[in-house]
Amino acid sequence: MTVTPRLRARLFAVSMTSALILSTLGGLAYVVSAAISSMAASADEMDDMRALAAAKGALDALRKQLGATVRDNAYWDDAYLSLKGNGAQAWATENWGATTADYPLYDTAIVLDAAGSALMAYHKGITLTDEAVERFFLGKLPKIVAAARDVEYAADDLPVAFAKTSEGMALVGAAAIQPADDAEFDMKNANVLLFSKQMSANVVAEIARTFSIAGLAVEVGLGNPAMLHADVLDIDGHEIGRVTWPPMHPGTASYIRARPTIILAAIVLVSVLLAVVICGLLIFRGLRKSEQVSRYKARHDALTGLWNRAGCLEQLDEMLRPETGGSNANLYILDLDGFKPVNDAWGHPVGDKLINAVAVRLLEGLPVSAIVARLGGDEFAVLSATDNIGSNFTVHETILRALSIPFKIEGRTIEIGGSIGWARAGNGALDSTELLRRADLALYRAKSVGRGVAVEYEPGLDEEAIWHAELEQELRLGLLAGEIHVVFQPLIEASTREIGGVEALARWTSPTRGPISPETFIGVAEKAGLIDQLGLQVLRMAIQESAQWPSIGVAVNISPLQLKNPYLCRQIKEVLEEYRFHPARLTIEVTEGVFISNPDQAKRAFDGLRKLGVKIALDDFGCGYASIGTLREFGFDSMKIDRSLVFNLDKEGNGGAVLHATIALANALNLPVTAEGIETEAQATAVRLSGCDRLQGYLFSKPVDATEITRRYFKEHQQLVC
Repeated sequence: MTVTPRLRARLFAVSMTSALILSTLGGLAYVVSAAISSMAASADEMDDMRALAAAKGALDALRKQLGATVRDNAYWDDAYLSLKGNGAQAWATENWGATTADYPLYDTAIVLDAAGSALMAYHKGITLTDEAVERFFLGKLPKIVAAARDVEYAADDLPVAFAKTSEGMALVGAAAIQPADDAEFDMKNANVLLFSKQMSANVVAEIARTFSIAGLAVEVGLGNPAMLHADVLDIDGHEIGRVTWPPMHPGTASYIRARPTIILAAIVLVSVLLAVVICGLLIFRGLRKSEQVSRYKARHDALTGLWNRAGCLEQLDEMLRPETGGSNANLYILDLDGFKPVNDAWGHPVGDKLINAVAVRLLEGLPVSAIVARLGGDEFAVLSATDNIGSNFTVHETILRALSIPFKIEGRTIEIGGSIGWARAGNGALDSTELLRRADLALYRAKSVGRGVAVEYEPGLDEEAIWHAELEQELRLGLLAGEIHVVFQPLIEASTREIGGVEALARWTSPTRGPISPETFIGVAEKAGLIDQLGLQVLRMAIQESAQWPSIGVAVNISPLQLKNPYLCRQIKEVLEEYRFHPARLTIEVTEGVFISNPDQAKRAFDGLRKLGVKIALDDFGCGYASIGTLREFGFDSMKIDRSLVFNLDKEGNGGAVLHATIALANALNLPVTAEGIETEAQATAVRLSGCDRLQGYLFSKPVDATEITRRYFKEHQQLVC
């Protein structure tokens, strides 16, 4: 099989992807391995730091505990006074010396006088002489005693530090024995109380249990360098020993325990890498086999087998290349007329078969050189190098002729048509996007003027599109600026010639363009998505003005698109409540467009309006295709016959009979009838005699503002208001 550039690119992508996966997994394995090693080392380091912090904390706690004990005993009025009397030695022995035998906080207690002699000295319950004290503390005692008598030192903190003794390392604390308040007290000559606690094996073991430091020991000197340690400092801040303990290395221990699992994971990873390699090879084979199928599907419509939108644009780009004579390329866009009712009536399977039948007929009717595509839904495209295909028929005429013949689908005869918009490439100056845009503009014009029409693009269509875009923007601004206003045309009772209601009509005067016809700006609002905003403004103004005429109702036109708004009924209810307008006085007028726009949605909207108490009227009956069944199904409260039926009264023929039959139909359904477009007395008499209930037209009044309605029909009410 020939390797196409696209397939080559896909194969390259698969190769690169496989390589990327392999390198990613390999890198992942390396990162995971490094991460595990780093985690083990970090865990070891964290445990070492924890143990070091715990050891330092333990030493600091011992110092604070001994310092507090010395402070509590030295800063004692009774002790100060007792040591000044004759029984000083006995009192000191009883309170401090005797307790050294089994007291947990200290095992040595000494009271030194101003001369440095021991007034009392006990170690583990045994009395000591001055010489024994000197030997026990290895001559280091004077510095601690001097620090205890140092006024500045003692005011900040008591001197508590480690010291070497004849029995090993000890924690020593001292303080001047002093009263709370004595003007004659002299710190320099005060007695000094000294407590000492030997760092025995039992004391060290208790610290190890309390602070979770296994293997804790006190060593004099540097000790074993493999051991962790915390420095033990003397009164001068010099290191005189170390608290040591062996490192636990929990991270390394965990790594050793997890090693079998890590090895198993490595085996799994290698298996995955092999699987990736095998899958890559299989994908290579699959890509080679599926390239043609994928290429076909990517460019062809699944239903008809024609080129799809992507394939059509690709073919169009090819035709527009200068070397292929792109100046002669023509693009035709066909939109079927009447296709949606086929789907609605017989379902999508029949619709799909009709689409296939249209595709076959286009292929059979057009030259082989023409390219036929389905762009989606019921929209087709035809590419041709020329519009004239011989036999005195053009491409667009051939397409329309092909669609004019009825289709036979499963025993059904189906008639449809089509609208065509087409554009010429023109000297190779266009790309496919611009040519498609022009053909779309032409199609839009074709559908707006009627069915079965082909329109060629002309520059005027661009001007029209720009005009519509500018008008849309002006309408948006006009809605915000309140430029829309409402006029009213009276609805006259046929029997009494008195006003029975009004119809509210929207009007807009553009600041730049002047008055714009409702047919124009309402159409723009519908296409621009502004119809809900416009309709709500008109409804609000109509109800606000009509509230001053309590004896009549008001009719307001609603676009079929507004019925798709799920909040329409709630918005109408809020406006009615805001102006305290009785719902029965409001009539919503809809055209026959509701039957084709979305009948189910229209029914739901009608149900909501009826629950509010609002009436619903069918407008312009007789100009479309509403049937008796439709009138019954939707359950209108009244109807308006189209002005064309009234206009035909003045012409020869059966105009009068048609009008009479239409009104008779409404009367048979018990629907009140309003005739619009009444301009002469003869017309008014004819429709009244035919059974029409209300009349509307220029014979009675053109649309006028609310002030004029009040002046003409509600003078008394106006006087009451004034």
